[in-house]
Amino acid sequence: MAKRRTLFIVPSLRRAGAENQVVQLVNGLPDDVFEKHLLSYLPGDELLANLDTDQVAYHRVRRKAKIDLSLARKIGKTIDEEKIDIVHCTLENALLYGLLGARNAVRKPRFICAIHTTRQPSWKNDVAYALIYKHMLKRCAQVWFMCEFQALHWTDRAPFLRERQRIIYNGIRAEDFVLVDHIDSGIALRKKLAVPGEAKVICSVAGLRHEKRHDVLLMSFKELCEKSELDCYLLLAGSGPMENKLRTTVNQLGLESRVIFLGEVSDVRPLLAMSDCKVLASTAETFSMAMLEAMAMQVPVICTRVGGAPEAIRDRESGILISPGDVKELANGLSWILSDDSRRSQVGAAARRSVTRNFTYTRMVEQSHSCLIAES
Repeated sequence: MAKRRTLFIVPSLRRAGAENQVVQLVNGLPDDVFEKHLLSYLPGDELLANLDTDQVAYHRVRRKAKIDLSLARKIGKTIDEEKIDIVHCTLENALLYGLLGARNAVRKPRFICAIHTTRQPSWKNDVAYALIYKHMLKRCAQVWFMCEFQALHWTDRAPFLRERQRIIYNGIRAEDFVLVDHIDSGIALRKKLAVPGEAKVICSVAGLRHEKRHDVLLMSFKELCEKSELDCYLLLAGSGPMENKLRTTVNQLGLESRVIFLGEVSDVRPLLAMSDCKVLASTAETFSMAMLEAMAMQVPVICTRVGGAPEAIRDRESGILISPGDVKELANGLSWILSDDSRRSQVGAAARRSVTRNFTYTRMVEQSHSCLIAES
């Protein structure tokens, strides 16, 4: 049987969740079944080093304007020259250029779009969805969602998607996130940061943006420090536009000696290995990879009930679920998990079992494989 010629379009290869997922997916699809092509058009190529270019043909095209018809023509040329059967687009902007490119092509491939967002980030995106993206999605044979919650959100707005939807949970390589493999590096990081050996460590791995609600985490941490006898430190990994404001908040709360800003962290495993729990206080998530990585490392996660978190975490069993923006509930959750070592160990073990059973890289690739084959 001839290989299925598949073109994956992603805006960039910057180091981010959606982009990382498509690189992993393309690498993992069997080479004897698929002839694989990957095309990107925006700056950012940190993930190119992770791409298996021996088995994946990489096409680098540069967008020259917000709406670049020459980019669309180049995509159309690629579709014809490579005899593409299926075009898989990650994010709606990639779908826009994929469909424009197909209009310039002789071949008429089937389209799949993987949507990684839930709520639109601004009113401009809402307008673009109503005027453009909704109609583009009607051109797709399949639309992939990352969790049940996200699928329900989109299909409520566009019922026609129900017959096209496929739910493919994000997956990680659980074998790369094994706690015992990183204990030494965690101890070394603790020493480097001068965190006492007996202190409890709370970490957050998230961009320093408003929707991640680090302000809520800081206020909850302040309450924990005031109302418990625990010796606690809070480590914030990430960067973003809220950093200066958050540093000011730390000073105002008198937490300078307890809160450490780490900046961007390329390998989170030493940080997770030294942490007693991880907090995701966000008000806007779809299905967090950072959540899965911590769970795989047996680090209990305290997470807001947003996006697909309740599909991965059983409250007080494999993690803790809290209401968005609730300072007291988060503080109580921190106290509950940090005050009992045995409880924390049990929750961490249950978290890893949840990941290895339901949210692995292998499972994600297998489900994607089946969906792609259905469109061949």
